[in-house]
Amino acid sequence: MSKRKLLEGIRVIEYANFVAAPISGRVLADWGAEVIKIEPAFGDMTRAVGMQWNFPTGEDECPLFEMENSGKKGIVVDTTTKEGVEIIFKLLETADIFLTNTREKALLKSGLDYESVHKRVPHIVYAHLLGYGEKGPAKDNPAFDYTAYFARGGVAASLMEKNTSPCNSAAALGDHYAGMNLTAGILAALHSKEQTGEGEKVTVSLFHTAVFGLGLYVNAAQYGYNMPITRKEPPNPLNTTYKCSDGNWLQLAFFQYDKWFPGFCDIVIERPDLKDSKYSTMKSVVNYISEFVDMMEIEFAKRPIDEWCERLQKAGIPFEKLQTPLDILNDPQCWANDFLIKMKYRNGNERTMFTNPVQFPTREREDYHLAPLLGEHTQEVLKEAGYSKEQIEALQADKVIG
Repeated sequence: MSKRKLLEGIRVIEYANFVAAPISGRVLADWGAEVIKIEPAFGDMTRAVGMQWNFPTGEDECPLFEMENSGKKGIVVDTTTKEGVEIIFKLLETADIFLTNTREKALLKSGLDYESVHKRVPHIVYAHLLGYGEKGPAKDNPAFDYTAYFARGGVAASLMEKNTSPCNSAAALGDHYAGMNLTAGILAALHSKEQTGEGEKVTVSLFHTAVFGLGLYVNAAQYGYNMPITRKEPPNPLNTTYKCSDGNWLQLAFFQYDKWFPGFCDIVIERPDLKDSKYSTMKSVVNYISEFVDMMEIEFAKRPIDEWCERLQKAGIPFEKLQTPLDILNDPQCWANDFLIKMKYRNGNERTMFTNPVQFPTREREDYHLAPLLGEHTQEVLKEAGYSKEQIEALQADKVIG
């Protein structure tokens, strides 16, 4: 197994807050890049807001900050000062990537916008996570995945049951997808930089991430297929969810309808009488979807989910239980593949943490490295950048660094 890290020698300066851009920084750190995270004196907001999801927010255990920032170095710099901005430019001289989700107006005010950075350090890959894109009437709107991804991006409407209220969106879901998209763009820009010596500007928006992910339904809307739909009127009556006798829900993915239907009748529901009925072919059943769904609801309510799973498995029909996050914590498939790992916080508490979804099986899995304490590496990083002890003390006295 190779011991050399994939991105060894790559340096990232992360000037980002909350989730979407920081998760990109975490992925890059997972692959061996040195990621230096810049925070204000009050810290990244994920250090404080985790209580909404029952997370502790103490210095020794802060899961919301941890999950987006593991493996990074952390420094505190006041970027509202000229001296603070100069520190960032000093760090960029020996870096490869500038990663940010700061709004364009604030970047322009501080002189950390793309044009200013590219003029002084043209080798830098400038990666900007946006809400709605660089142009258009919404370009300066504040954005979170709740708003730009789930709401305007159509994801929430696609997940709701027709004629009911929208679901309570899963925070950070869109952020993580957008962050992975940005990571892909960064790697392409790094490859280009190797050829030309010049850095690219890379942008990804939460809104565009939703439009791309929902592409099938955005295109289908042109042909009259509109979301939301109801589970009782799916495009295919066996491509929907059914409630079992024990209250658990089952998802079927019956995409080869004509091929699988005989086995479904014989092995799964034990209704051979349906094999030559009006429900037996896709061409016919589309005319009786509601009727057949009602019939199948009665059938699936007869047995507990584990029995249905066994029958579906035997018939070779794709299915899954609808799991909750609590179920996922105990899913053996996660543990067999290192999708989840055990880690320890500074206070000694052992917890479960998700891992980077991109794996390299021929490489040794890296040890887990905790996210930095607020300002933990400020002096170390500035010394490496060439600042003297006296300069660092002066910057501290002026509260430019923390």
